[in-house]
Amino acid sequence: MNGLLYKKNNFKKVVIHLPASKSISNRALILNALLNNKIILNDLSLSDDTQLMLSVLSNESHEVNLDNAGTCMRFLTSYFACKANKNISLLCSERMMQRPIKGLIDALRNLGADINYLSIENFPPLKINGKKLKGNSINIDASESSQYITALMLIAPFIENGISIHLTGNIASFDYIKMTALLMNELGISVSLTNDSIIIKPYLIEPIISDFTIEKDWSSAAFWYLIAALNPELSIHLIDLSKTSIQGDHITFKVFEKLGITTTETSDGLVIFKEKIADDFLEFDLINAIDLAPALCVACAALNINATISGLQNLKIKESNRLLAIVTELNKFGYAVSNSDDKIMIKQTNNIDYNQSILINTYKDHRMAMAFAPLAMLFNQLKIDDTKSVSKSYPHFFNDLELVGITVKNC
Repeated sequence: MNGLLYKKNNFKKVVIHLPASKSISNRALILNALLNNKIILNDLSLSDDTQLMLSVLSNESHEVNLDNAGTCMRFLTSYFACKANKNISLLCSERMMQRPIKGLIDALRNLGADINYLSIENFPPLKINGKKLKGNSINIDASESSQYITALMLIAPFIENGISIHLTGNIASFDYIKMTALLMNELGISVSLTNDSIIIKPYLIEPIISDFTIEKDWSSAAFWYLIAALNPELSIHLIDLSKTSIQGDHITFKVFEKLGITTTETSDGLVIFKEKIADDFLEFDLINAIDLAPALCVACAALNINATISGLQNLKIKESNRLLAIVTELNKFGYAVSNSDDKIMIKQTNNIDYNQSILINTYKDHRMAMAFAPLAMLFNQLKIDDTKSVSKSYPHFFNDLELVGITVKNC
């Protein structure tokens, strides 16, 4: 749905209830399904991806459409591969057909999985004939997606002999692999994790807990750090968010410190506000926190600082080609932004017209929508081509934006 963004008020303090973590929710759902749903999962994400995961895990269909849900495609591929006598086709959107999955399929076939490509070799959609898998030692290139690794880790305790995984290449998003390990440990599954290897043995006991509460989402918090960076008079209270988190994206508070944002802990969450001016030149490496790229790039451009954000090689295979999308959209505003294969470079410029009318293209990508909408705090005439895309991870985002005076009018 198209929307017209405009700012009508200035607020000094707001209280934000972030969504639950989609990443933790989807991991917990797979593990719980393999544990025969013996754990009560509290505060599951209401995101489209998590609701899709719930739906697929709870029905007996032999064909499901996962649209462009990358986490669902990868995790459910592993899940159904180890479900003996379960045959299923995982269909998808045109964009998902451009997102590779070969590394995961090769690893699963090494364990005895029966998986076939239904269209183009090495890409979804897939036909899976579930089998009883047998554990093995696997070498896998970890440079493309940490979700391949997580997908294998989630099923490892429930197959014969477990799995020993050796990670090769320049490991992408290692903190997401670590998050999976920490979650499994909390559920009583022993995971031995080093910088380049993972050993998970068969799980032979009952769960050590009866219920588990999902953390609030640090990936979503990044957009509020962006908003704080653009409004030095605003204090934002993020309820039930903690610096102590298993989520890799909790480094958001450290990343945005360089942009002058202070994070203080309270009894019921965190309060963030802008206290300092950012340096004229900043460098960031997001190899372990690539989902922060849209919010951080927009913040650096809007603050008119010179910045280099690296570690972005895998942005090209996200919900959109975010590497190209971020640069294309920021250049529309007059910001001086360019990219190479793995980084985005931002240069200071004095040629910004804040009265210009701009249409923001989101590429049906939730993080693009959430990163660019806050620019309504600076520009007078903004339109956004898709407000519904945020339901993938943060369904009430635009409702929350109204708390800082940014209103969306359908058009």
